Amino acid sequence: MKLFGVTSLYVGIFCAWMPINFLHGLEFQFAPLGKSNQVEIGLETGFAGGKIRGAFPRVHGSISFEAENPGKTKGLFELDARSLHFGHHKVAGDAHSMDWLNSRAFPKISFNLHGLRKPRWNGKVLLATGFGRLQIKKKLVDLTIPLSIRYFRNQRRKVDGVHGDIMTLSGQTTVSRNQLGINSGFMMDAVMDRITIKINLAGGSDKIRPFLPSDLFRR
Repeated sequence: MKLFGVTSLYVGIFCAWMPINFLHGLEFQFAPLGKSNQVEIGLETGFAGGKIRGAFPRVHGSISFEAENPGKTKGLFELDARSLHFGHHKVAGDAHSMDWLNSRAFPKISFNLHGLRKPRWNGKVLLATGFGRLQIKKKLVDLTIPLSIRYFRNQRRKVDGVHGDIMTLSGQTTVSRNQLGINSGFMMDAVMDRITIKINLAGGSDKIRPFLPSDLFRR
């Protein structure tokens, strides 16, 4: 009983000492690990072999992750519409025109992640469905995306020399360009309605999470 009491005392002291941000999750920034981030866009077409891929090479924003309650994860992802590039010259030009992205007038694309649905651990990978709202031009579109999330404690130093944790996210979903207001109803024989969005992101924290009782560190 004495040992139990001492252990409880130590746990209580530790929890009282521990900074409050550890209790409410860590924030991970995307910009510092920019070279590790990419959002890929896939188009189905009536030319060029039927598929064309483009990419946003940089992602800005942050995500707040709670290991003990991953469903409360929230984040903001920001893209510069003007940075989208395709390997096909004509598509690369058309994508930024007024009928499509109109990236000169609307340079910002953002996705507000409101939370994770049905989070579950599969070994060291957290599987969940992210849900939130995508803003593109003047459109606000509810969006869901299946995600695979990995957490790397105290591994950021190996990437950019900063002490901290790393979190990675990958996933893929499809949306309708009619939904997004991208040249709705036109050129459907040339560029199909379905757009594939594929993400591979890495965020860095400048903090290292303590070894607390958690599904994250029991795996």
